[in-house]
Amino acid sequence: MECPRIVPDPARRQAQEALDVVREVLENELGLFLSPEKTRITTYGKGYEFLGFRLSSGSRRMRDKSEQKFKAKIRELTVRKYNLDSKVVEKLNRVIRGTANYFATDFSTCRWRFQKLDSWIRMRLRCMKVKRKTNSDNQKIRVRFFRRKLGLLTLEEFCTYRDRHGQARRVTPRHRATSVGVAR
Repeated sequence: MECPRIVPDPARRQAQEALDVVREVLENELGLFLSPEKTRITTYGKGYEFLGFRLSSGSRRMRDKSEQKFKAKIRELTVRKYNLDSKVVEKLNRVIRGTANYFATDFSTCRWRFQKLDSWIRMRLRCMKVKRKTNSDNQKIRVRFFRRKLGLLTLEEFCTYRDRHGQARRVTPRHRATSVGVAR
């Protein structure tokens, strides 16, 4: 009895041919080589990671490794034994602004993740202020304190959405949910 032959679909075969042509041009004409670990044929539905983003048909967000790098930078700046002062907030704002300018593009869908990261940053700052981590401290120091008194930026305020006319608009962070923002 003969085994059934698995025939690749035409789209995959075309993609493989295109990859072979690209590989040949890069190697022969430019002397460059594709990394076998980073090069693969996939569908947009399954998704892939590219330049710090996780791209798929359902979302376009920060990849997990990018989020971990961001959190590592914030951890370096918000060590509990340091005092919470304006210089720490300035450094935090630089990191937040840089990350948001890169990841909060018109096509990204990372608002929910930005809300969670904003909440996590405020928790780190509360721990710096009171030198411990308890739920009662989180209830005593409100979101308004960070935004109005300290001038802390939020990742969420850099997010955009499309209005009914198709124009990109800045998100106004939700009141009492994760951050307090100013309408623009």
